[in-house]
Amino acid sequence: MTQITVLSGVERRRHWSDERKLALVEAAIAPGASVAAIARDADVSPSSIYRWRRNLCSKLAQPTGFAAVAVHADPPEIDHGASDMLVIELRGVTIRAAGGVSASLLAAALRELKA
Repeated sequence: MTQITVLSGVERRRHWSDERKLALVEAAIAPGASVAAIARDADVSPSSIYRWRRNLCSKLAQPTGFAAVAVHADPPEIDHGASDMLVIELRGVTIRAAGGVSASLLAAALRELKA
């Protein structure tokens, strides 16, 4: 036997608070998270979570200032065996990031290489 649900009256769009949107986006970007599962549990479309994430990231990606950069003709010797050193070589440029570098500074440096 099949069940049919009849909705009577005017169906309106739901409005989500900014706090609820942020909570769902944070849950969706957690390591190992499934946007589809989170959307299903929250009774929201996965595309809504992706749109909220895109809108939130575009607001946060505004540049807030300049980062200090040092250019050396001959780079100093660095112990390449150090476990807390990230080395990125791209387009003939080498970026060495120590373990304490902020993610935003590293992202800004990579954005500049992309341009």
